[in-house]
Amino acid sequence: TVNLNYEIVSGLNFHIKSGNDYYNDKRKLKIAYGTNGTPYGSYEEDAFTVNENNTEATLRFNRNISDDFSLDVLAGANLRTREFEENDQKAPRLAVADVYTLTNSRDPLVSSNSYSRLKTYSTFASAQVGFRNYAFVNLTARNDWSSTLPVQNLSYFYPSVNASFILTQAFGIQSDILSFAKLRGGWSKVGSDADPYQLINTYNFNAPFQNSPQLTSSGIDLNPDLKSESTNSTEFGVEAGLFKNRVRLDVSLYNTNSIDQILKVDVTASAGYTQKLLNAGKINNKGVEVQLGLTPVKAKLFRWDIDLNYAANRSKVLVLDYEKRLQNYVLGSDGTIQVIASVGQPYGTLFGNAYLRDASGNIVISSDGIPLADPSKKVLGKYTPDWIGGINNSFSYKGINLSFLIDASIGGSLYSGTNGTGTYTGILASTMPGRDAAHGGLSYYYPGNDNSQGAVQGTPPAGETVYDDGIIAKGVTADGKPNTKVVPAVSYYKAQYDIDEQFVYKSSYIKFRELRIGYTLPSAWIKKIGLVEATVALVGRNLWILYKDVPNIDPENAFTNGNAQGLEDLTLPTTRSYGFNINFKF
Repeated sequence: TVNLNYEIVSGLNFHIKSGNDYYNDKRKLKIAYGTNGTPYGSYEEDAFTVNENNTEATLRFNRNISDDFSLDVLAGANLRTREFEENDQKAPRLAVADVYTLTNSRDPLVSSNSYSRLKTYSTFASAQVGFRNYAFVNLTARNDWSSTLPVQNLSYFYPSVNASFILTQAFGIQSDILSFAKLRGGWSKVGSDADPYQLINTYNFNAPFQNSPQLTSSGIDLNPDLKSESTNSTEFGVEAGLFKNRVRLDVSLYNTNSIDQILKVDVTASAGYTQKLLNAGKINNKGVEVQLGLTPVKAKLFRWDIDLNYAANRSKVLVLDYEKRLQNYVLGSDGTIQVIASVGQPYGTLFGNAYLRDASGNIVISSDGIPLADPSKKVLGKYTPDWIGGINNSFSYKGINLSFLIDASIGGSLYSGTNGTGTYTGILASTMPGRDAAHGGLSYYYPGNDNSQGAVQGTPPAGETVYDDGIIAKGVTADGKPNTKVVPAVSYYKAQYDIDEQFVYKSSYIKFRELRIGYTLPSAWIKKIGLVEATVALVGRNLWILYKDVPNIDPENAFTNGNAQGLEDLTLPTTRSYGFNINFKF
């Protein structure tokens, strides 16, 4: 990164900077001979190259224009370019075991590559007017021109306005009770463009057929009239300090509407494509955020601070397409369970196979003794939590500081494929009930030792084999009577695998997130070597799960940065980490 600052006259500054982010990522993927599903193994080489440049210039004027008014004005422009390239080659079946080279392949190599480039021009400006250092109004405006949008829509504009008013300073309030009070509010619009190459339909090259390359559709009908996405937000907040700032409070209320989102919606394959790209949707989010700071003890050598935060968000899908033909949009899936945006429902609804139930809510059992699935998929929950929060305690004594953070996510649901697979394969402790007589298994036999006849309880005839791994599924038969049919435990547990509802859990958790012990060296020790401050610390993160509802996994494993959250399947366990920090200030 290169920066240049120049003061043209007092209060007027010119700044230009240019930064480049470039990296290569090369990966080798090896699957050994004899692996289940890949008996000959495979070998793959994948290489990524990313190159991004940002160049920005600004002109800023900042000064008091009178005894009462201050002015801070900024104008600038930005140029952003980004290139991405990926080259992948794979030997799908190895000719010789344990020789991981591309030439050691039984079959022709499978090759793919992709390249994308985008460029965005931007101009922006802001102006803040202050009155007597207690009233402020701030205006911003930005316009982008993106190469990923069509000519008629490549320009998009997004402004904002916000204001703040410091009550204590405006009215000259000086009190040991009310130390500080401030009101703020604002409105903003934020725009975003599309990924590269989403406008014109093209054909992909595939493996040759009789020495000629095959060209196939990508399966997505692209959109030459694509527009930018936008989000409109309104926020109102209050800040207060009480009892000489021993109590600090910050409360925000917000309401946002996201519109014209770029979606890939399913269409009939008879159209020549399986999905179509379009601008659609209106999603509303509203919520509250609270931060509370307390200083219960503040002595000469000792201080105790408590910081709490709380946030609750409620989302609702208002519209998916303005013609109202689309009621559900699939954000992601795992097997038969889906994460969807459904009109009238919270964003991120879990939708999948559920148990068939009678009018009283009892699970309906088949004549074979196995719980039945409802023929229609059902809403099984939502991945968004009801609220999140945390509490941090910090204790300082002389140069020693001890702090620990506990955070929580309460409410919401997730689907655990790990528990589903573990139940199907019988490796989980939850599948022990009914395995044998010692674990509550019921005795049964097959008439004539023919297991196609169905299991029967009772005293068997002579010569019949008796089994002790029987289970009677809890529920009712189609005529409403309690189920009495015994089935082998293995059949009972394997049948659950097809019922998504069985493996949907509350995603609530409470975690001991961080513990930190630090020591700030006395200034008399370090000033002789030119240091202003030196701190050493031991830090532990993600230390314990204090509470969770879902068994066998960390519920955070089901949540990523994408839209298809709330789905977990055979993920690696999260890690506990320990570190040693050294911080010097010169």
